Amino acid sequence: MKTYGKEPESLESILPLFQSALADYPIDRIMLALDIHASRSQEFPTRFDIVSLIKRNGKPPLSQVMYIAISRKDGEDRTASDWQYMRDYEDEQQEESSEFSDARASEANTTENSRLRKEVWSLREEVKRLGDLLHEERKRNGLERPKPSLQEKISATVEAMRKAGAPEVDIEAFMKSEGVAA
Repeated sequence: MKTYGKEPESLESILPLFQSALADYPIDRIMLALDIHASRSQEFPTRFDIVSLIKRNGKPPLSQVMYIAISRKDGEDRTASDWQYMRDYEDEQQEESSEFSDARASEANTTENSRLRKEVWSLREEVKRLGDLLHEERKRNGLERPKPSLQEKISATVEAMRKAGAPEVDIEAFMKSEGVAA
């Protein structure tokens, strides 16, 4: 049996490759493909062998060499199975091309999403900066009062709680939650 190396370390190193290639397929289909491969070949299967068997429901992988040989025949000399082989091969090639395009599109989307997130973040920062400038200008023109600091807001809340007759325990709990010493 052909293997990727005689040492156990070599065999262990291919496991992650098989796992990533076969992760999208159900275990029963993987096991069936391995059984089919073992019944047809003495060679250790490649990822391509197993994926091809899964995709083609146990049929052997399609070969470019065979496709070219069939396509060189005159149309009237091709059998129905030759025509079917050509259609299957072309469909498989189209599917692989589509998967590659999907992967490319996904990568492009990820890159664009990352760029847009950065842009949104910088725009938020700019809106905040402009809002602060506008507030300062309105404050200078007497159109707005200064924004109270967090400490001023906490003090005003505590004062309002005392005026409303809130228990001192609740006031202390509020101050503790805000990180202010009583």
